[in-house]
Amino acid sequence: MNLSTLLARHARYRPDRLAVIYEDQRLTYRAFNQRVNRIANALLELGLKKGDKVATILSNSLELLELYWAVAKTGMVIVPLTPLLQGQGLTTLLNDSDAAAVVTHSSFMPTLEPERALLPAIQHIILIDTRQPGCLYYHDLNATASPNEPPTANISDDDPYNIIYSSGTTGLPKGIVLTHGIR
Repeated sequence: MNLSTLLARHARYRPDRLAVIYEDQRLTYRAFNQRVNRIANALLELGLKKGDKVATILSNSLELLELYWAVAKTGMVIVPLTPLLQGQGLTTLLNDSDAAAVVTHSSFMPTLEPERALLPAIQHIILIDTRQPGCLYYHDLNATASPNEPPTANISDDDPYNIIYSSGTTGLPKGIVLTHGIR
């Protein structure tokens, strides 16, 4: 089953069924799919494209779930990283993954900001909780983007979906690429 079409299919055939419960929010498949489409279209409008890496440095949140589905629809690759990363460890993984965007909380910016000059591939830093100079605000991006399905990315089972980093117990962490077919 192709991940890029799964959510849209549920939204079409089960639009009013409950899809997500997160804290006090309850979203139907239709509503959740529209939220995912908005962030997918917003990322595309920023110039990101199929194959581009989107790193997340987030705890569990509705935005994180939306991003996982948005990259599935666009052919981008999600790179979940732990908020425990610091300094050289953070720089190493962001550079190794070739991330073009980072989505995080404003509370992580004191850790990320000193490393920015060492991260030449990062085009966008997106914050989910507040507006801050030099960063984009996730909810502003969502508010202006289309809720319609993003353009088809022609995703195959062999296209990468995410990169998970090992703990590095035998050396540096290693990026493990998982494809749409594996997921």
